[in-house]
Amino acid sequence: MKIPSDLMIEQLEMAESAPPRGIRSEVQELRYCTLTEVTVEDDEGAAAIGRERGRYITVETEKSYEIGEPAFEEIAGLLAGRLKEMLGPCRRVLVLGIGNPNITPDSLGSKAVERLMVTRPMHPRPEGFKEVGALATPVFGVSGIESAELAEGLVRVLQPEAVVLIDAMATSRLERLCKTIQLADTGLTPGGGVDNARREISKKTLGVPVLSIGMPTVVDCRALLRHVAEEWEPYGEKLHPYEESLIAVPRQMELATDVGAKIIAFALNKALHGGLPTEEILKYLY
Repeated sequence: MKIPSDLMIEQLEMAESAPPRGIRSEVQELRYCTLTEVTVEDDEGAAAIGRERGRYITVETEKSYEIGEPAFEEIAGLLAGRLKEMLGPCRRVLVLGIGNPNITPDSLGSKAVERLMVTRPMHPRPEGFKEVGALATPVFGVSGIESAELAEGLVRVLQPEAVVLIDAMATSRLERLCKTIQLADTGLTPGGGVDNARREISKKTLGVPVLSIGMPTVVDCRALLRHVAEEWEPYGEKLHPYEESLIAVPRQMELATDVGAKIIAFALNKALHGGLPTEEILKYLY
């Protein structure tokens, strides 16, 4: 039974060897979180894991809605450092929040965009600030426009040097639900983790580097039963015909997406604007 997941570390856990050839994995225990960096180095590693070549950085912590200020600062600062490294010297960045703001588990992208420091209208911009434009993209079922189509059009007109995508993810492990943030330099396929894959958004389709960052907000009910009952059968038959389409979310979903979006947004603000401290970011936003 294959359970959908967007997390690279879960792909590694399901692999026959740990890690497969062509894949390098490093784990670091910090005060408030665990950092895992996975690099898919070649085509052999990509084929073994079913993922694109590139870097996948995962931060695991306590539930996002339970962390305090010290943990927030450590995680946001850690992600900011990796984002800055991945973005390199580029000056113009487009940030897109993927998902449906009307469905709480899928609202992570739009909530994060609301907390971004948008600097494209600023002339002149403070020293160290990048030119940043941001937009929450409506889902295909609402707008009739694919997120990939919108991204392609915006890149053609705005000509950013890099694109950052923010999206909710799916996990196959209950213990990672709303507790994990993944950053990758391989782009993404919206809806892939819940068996509703749309068009890919990546460097291959846009022509510029594409980073993706997100938090798993849903878990497949098959994984939930496996976690609680340690087996799928005979429970799977009782869920028929919905056994492959049921997902679970925590009761505190609204708070979880709020805090997860804030962590991601502040990490981006720090990375894009010269490492601003949190108190300075708050002055710009509020």
